[in-house]
Amino acid sequence: EEAKVLEMVEKSLTEMRNGGIFDQIGFGFHRYSVDERWLVPHFEKMLYDQALISIAYLDAYLVTKKDRYLQVAEEIFTYVLRDMTSPEGGFYTAEDADSERREGKFYVWTPKEVKSILGNVRGELFCQFYNFSEKGNFEGGYSIPHISKPLKDIAEERKISIDELAKELERGRRKLFEVREKRVHPLKDDKILTSWNGLMIAALARTVPFVRDMVPVDGRCTAYICEKFACRKPVNTEKELESILEK
Repeated sequence: EEAKVLEMVEKSLTEMRNGGIFDQIGFGFHRYSVDERWLVPHFEKMLYDQALISIAYLDAYLVTKKDRYLQVAEEIFTYVLRDMTSPEGGFYTAEDADSERREGKFYVWTPKEVKSILGNVRGELFCQFYNFSEKGNFEGGYSIPHISKPLKDIAEERKISIDELAKELERGRRKLFEVREKRVHPLKDDKILTSWNGLMIAALARTVPFVRDMVPVDGRCTAYICEKFACRKPVNTEKELESILEK
């Protein structure tokens, strides 16, 4: 019975990460999916979703010891710390679904756009993995990036190593992200709600000890300094700690 429950949880978490409900280019989860495949989301992003979903992936990692679940939690935090954090350190409430009066416009692509950024060869590979098609899977012939085949299957088809494929896709993702940043962004709800910030802080506090770049270095203790509703990047030298405490 427990094995069956775990199987259901893992399938759901895997399909969520691979689906359009997850922002494959900039990370973070959209508010919900409008279909049973996790493909087409309502594109709004909520802070409390990021907090609670990251905890779910952390719990999956703790139970299964599968690194991919911890990676998803890290990706969520990358999004939150980059796009949802105020200069004072608090976490914003949400990002809208619409930009330029169209839902999802900020997040969708055509193969032509992708190839104009990455070139024909690399663009074709990126389109294959993330399912960009001429017909599209969203309004106006646009495509919501999502994953339907494992890396190893695409690597075998392309006759390249999994590591090489992963690096190529990551380079492409970063380039598309840079281009996307120049688009008109969805409106940000910049309220800072204590309760929602509490959820995010709890998620960070639970996850930080397991994150690869936030662990003790060379046997030295690592300090995690939290103030103004947010956690700083961890430090592990006396000089770094003193510089923070002196401010």
